[in-house]
Amino acid sequence: MAISEADADRRSYERVSWEHHARLMQLGSDAGSSDPGMHPVLGRNISEGGLQVWADCMFAVRSRLLVEMEAPEIPEGIQAVGSVVWVSPSTAEERWLLGIEFSDVGDTALARIRSLLQPTGERN
Repeated sequence: MAISEADADRRSYERVSWEHHARLMQLGSDAGSSDPGMHPVLGRNISEGGLQVWADCMFAVRSRLLVEMEAPEIPEGIQAVGSVVWVSPSTAEERWLLGIEFSDVGDTALARIRSLLQPTGERN
């Protein structure tokens, strides 16, 4: 999926490639209507404002999610709350590309996300 110049100009935060595992759990009143529990996903890219993931489970736009991210350089993991802002079906059956915008990120989680955005040589 190509991003147009107009879309790139709309981005508030720089994105970097981030191909690690994460888990999503739907929150709120809609959580009981779909498959409950944690759903494994694979990250594609990340920014301070959100995350793009490949998912085998479909989440509706505006679904509120608990996002648990894993990265080798952060063994404690990262937790944030976000909402699905767009969904794109994949050419693979039963697979979706999701855009998740963070809405509730604590100071510690934000610091960890920012450390992922630094070039590899600059990470602590």
